[in-house]
Amino acid sequence: MNKPFKLLICDLDNTLYDWVTYFVPSFYAMVDKVVELLNCDREQLLDDFREVHQRHHDTEHPFALLETHTVNEHFKGWERKKILAELNPAFHAFNSARIKHLILHTGVRQTLEYVIQCGIKVVAHTDSQIYGAVDRLNRLNLKDYFIRVYCRVRPETQHPNIETEDWINNRFPEEKITELSNHQMKPDPLVLEEICKVENVSLNEAAYVGDSIARDILMAKKIGVFGIWAKYGSTLHSDDYEKLVRISHWTKEDVQREKQLKKEAYSIQPDFIIENSFTEILSVLFQDEQIAVI
Repeated sequence: MNKPFKLLICDLDNTLYDWVTYFVPSFYAMVDKVVELLNCDREQLLDDFREVHQRHHDTEHPFALLETHTVNEHFKGWERKKILAELNPAFHAFNSARIKHLILHTGVRQTLEYVIQCGIKVVAHTDSQIYGAVDRLNRLNLKDYFIRVYCRVRPETQHPNIETEDWINNRFPEEKITELSNHQMKPDPLVLEEICKVENVSLNEAAYVGDSIARDILMAKKIGVFGIWAKYGSTLHSDDYEKLVRISHWTKEDVQREKQLKKEAYSIQPDFIIENSFTEILSVLFQDEQIAVI
């Protein structure tokens, strides 16, 4: 039997790894260290972060700490390089927590290897901006599994650790990165149409796997791409979620839009559901074929 799919489009955050469980403790480890270093008000600092994130419409805005009112007031008149040095323990706290909490979901690496060996092309698609997406793929040693990464365009403000554009190339070949404009956000189905066109496959030869019914599956179903729901990635711990909302870039308009998307997606049914392990995707990618144990 011929394989029904030629292209697998993978969402990244919460589908291949638990983004919330990694980001929240890492971010708050940084916050607590800043409070210790500057003896500043914690709630005010969190308010500052939310303002910066909303201004850039990105909760992962690179080095947002340097743009907070608290830091700017404390280090008024200081050179940027010196401020970075003073805050290095805070960035180190984030990195240390990230090492501990950023891990792949069960079966991801073995499954991607098997899919590629069987001749299916694999690309990544995410609403995360380029620096965050590329950094995580690099840290998790996933970059070799994707022939291309479709991600959000880089922010206008320069990443303070970047001296040249080599920062990107050292982590992921830039020719394999396609930056999508800020209006090409999920669940815009035209993005998937563009991806399939670039990868030279028809829509019915592509499968999309993601954790969000309202964004990933709704988008796939609207354009005729096979939608696979990574159900295990949709579970959020309430404490982590509340901490994320506290500093999120979400505005009142964003919250209202999210409610509308959930209402629109209420009756949407995925074509296949992955309950517990990414490995379960093999049973639908290779229908009626004998799957090697991985």
